[in-house]
Amino acid sequence: MRLTSLSLEQFRSYDRISLDFSDTNRLVFVGENGAGKTNLVEAISFLSVGRSCLRAKPEDALRWGTDFFRMTAGTRSDEDEESSVEYVFQQSPRRQSAMFIRDVRTPLLQFIGALPTIVFLPQDLDIFTGSPSMRRSFLDVLLSQLKPDYAAKRIEYERVLKQRNAVLSRIADHEAGLDDLSLWDGRLAEIGAGLILLRDEMIVLFNRSLQKTIADLGETEWNDVRMMHDRKTRETEVAAIEAEMRQLLLAARDRDLVLCSTTVGPHRDDWHLQALGHNVSLFASRGQQRAAFIALLLTSALLFKEVRGERPVILLDDVLSELDCHHQKALLSSLEGHQVFITTTHSVSLEQKCEVWEVGEGNVRKTSS
Repeated sequence: MRLTSLSLEQFRSYDRISLDFSDTNRLVFVGENGAGKTNLVEAISFLSVGRSCLRAKPEDALRWGTDFFRMTAGTRSDEDEESSVEYVFQQSPRRQSAMFIRDVRTPLLQFIGALPTIVFLPQDLDIFTGSPSMRRSFLDVLLSQLKPDYAAKRIEYERVLKQRNAVLSRIADHEAGLDDLSLWDGRLAEIGAGLILLRDEMIVLFNRSLQKTIADLGETEWNDVRMMHDRKTRETEVAAIEAEMRQLLLAARDRDLVLCSTTVGPHRDDWHLQALGHNVSLFASRGQQRAAFIALLLTSALLFKEVRGERPVILLDDVLSELDCHHQKALLSSLEGHQVFITTTHSVSLEQKCEVWEVGEGNVRKTSS
């Protein structure tokens, strides 16, 4: 997949811009911190999965003094099929978002992944040592684009989780009883079991390619590298997972009632990368963790091609500056054939032909190609 154009209106620091991209696979956006480079990456994430890669609410992305924004991208598939995606948000008179594919209004579940992307931000370099929510988000965004049924289950799970937490609060206020809670326990366990199983299946696919990817990066001393799913449930069949999750919810009920929050389920699960039988976050050097990070990105790209038959667009927001020359070269050479957007505060030297854009003062200007 390729972006052929990008237009933004009233989004973040941009009043109105329209960019046309050449067939070059490397696009480099250069500008000072705060110039608006990350805003471009965020806009593309809205066009890919219908939400901000920065976890910002749409209203927080409005240009100052405006009440709507619009963004549109032209795309071309690996089979040379032209299309377009559009995302519109308005704050008033009624808060709402609308998504379009080829100018036809499209439900979120059909919109997600129409423009397949992999986004990595500077903070993602610490994915192995960072919070579990960071790792869950990585899996959620990847799986939502690869498996439409996962996106549907995740959205429904979040809705039911919110309802269960509301019931916990109502019980604390003596406005509901335990029978009300049991109803939501069953529904949460049912949907949660499906999410857990889909995550398991994705991790199996991930591990098929991960070891070779690590070796190709020169980390030949690492053996038996794999992603491990850290979940409370231990069963492997969906019905058994559902039954086990019901028991876990029951066991955690007293704690949940005190906290007015659901403390077990896939929204609390985690994963880690294991090599030589140990958690990478605990024994690997910073350089080795950088190599593992690159392997994570490259393996994700391979999964898109395997599952969907389409290469994703890669968005690297100020990530290259955190990698040494060896790892920069290994990453970009391994992404040959992918369109890669690179943001940086200074010019970078790439072996491949690239298109350079200057970002600043609410404008984006092509300087070389």
